[in-house]
Amino acid sequence: MIIKASEVNKKEVGPMIIREYPINNKFSGVFVDINGDHGKIKCLNEDRIYFIISGKGKFVVGGKEDVVEANDLIFIPKNTTYNLVGKMKYFLVCSPKFNPADDVFL
Repeated sequence: MIIKASEVNKKEVGPMIIREYPINNKFSGVFVDINGDHGKIKCLNEDRIYFIISGKGKFVVGGKEDVVEANDLIFIPKNTTYNLVGKMKYFLVCSPKFNPADDVFL
């Protein structure tokens, strides 16, 4: 399967520019350009994998804070509280696919 850039929905949400790549019901991919604070969140039904492409920031996952930069990978299991802050580009994989209704902002 190839998903062309012309098929991707682009939107701005707070400090983020988001491009969502729909794959199937089990997975979705999202390219994000963030400049700021994402906001503390917990996802009820998705495991998430963040791959940092460029830039630098920090993740606070389950109360533990780490600085991240290009080529770092962060795994966040469902029902885990987290936040991210910084100026970076990352690719996010959600399983099952991204559903905004599963996000609880804290």
